[in-house]
Amino acid sequence: MKSKNPAVPALTRGLKVLETLARDPYEMNLSELSERLEIPSASLWRILKVLAERDYVIFDRKRRTYRLGFKLMHMGHTLLNGSHFRSPGRELLRRLAETTGETAELDIRIRDQLVLVDQVTGPNAIYLYSHPGSVMPYFHATAPGKLYLAHMGPRKVRSVLRRLGLPKLTYHTIEDLEQLEKELEKVKIDGYAVDIEEMREGVCRIAAPVYENGDKLVACVAIACPAFRLKEQNKTYEYGRRVKEIALEMSRLQREEVMSL
Repeated sequence: MKSKNPAVPALTRGLKVLETLARDPYEMNLSELSERLEIPSASLWRILKVLAERDYVIFDRKRRTYRLGFKLMHMGHTLLNGSHFRSPGRELLRRLAETTGETAELDIRIRDQLVLVDQVTGPNAIYLYSHPGSVMPYFHATAPGKLYLAHMGPRKVRSVLRRLGLPKLTYHTIEDLEQLEKELEKVKIDGYAVDIEEMREGVCRIAAPVYENGDKLVACVAIACPAFRLKEQNKTYEYGRRVKEIALEMSRLQREEVMSL
């Protein structure tokens, strides 16, 4: 009996090429790609030629290397604009930014990374070097990351952190697992997470969870602000309360959207 979903070798190989170029070192020549992918050079060259012609891959004639093309950036931007996480919560993020004056963000987890999918700048916000599509790979040093860790069991947390590590990013980064576990317990009690200059000097974040079906964590609403404002005005509790309120409303939107399907 024939399979209803026959394999498409050329397409599969083309996708593997893109996935490989999306990982370090991000730029390789033909022989390096052929060796890594175990694809004959002649076949690989034909695949790369098609990808380059359609702007999915850029060929550097001087260096004789390949890297990802800008069409993927355009497609990623389209994906973020059309994301069902982004559309219903846009007004809520705007309200959070207006009431706090800070930058309001929406983050989701994609495997071992946190991705910023939407952002609204408040009237008192300063430039924070992050934008939609930005990736935060360190769960232990960010408020959204701590939320995701707090929703895992202790064994899962240790397994994840063994894989990702606890690198010291700033003077304030938590490097001790037991100290981090105590903070995760506090996150569960407070209903929001805080990082104060733990990922980047001068920047703080306060994040609260967005749920689907009551208990499935699907996103994080966060405020990003300069550290001096949080410290001098002691706004951690106030911001935490406001972020939780918006996260609860966004959770309700998620629940209503699911029920309407």
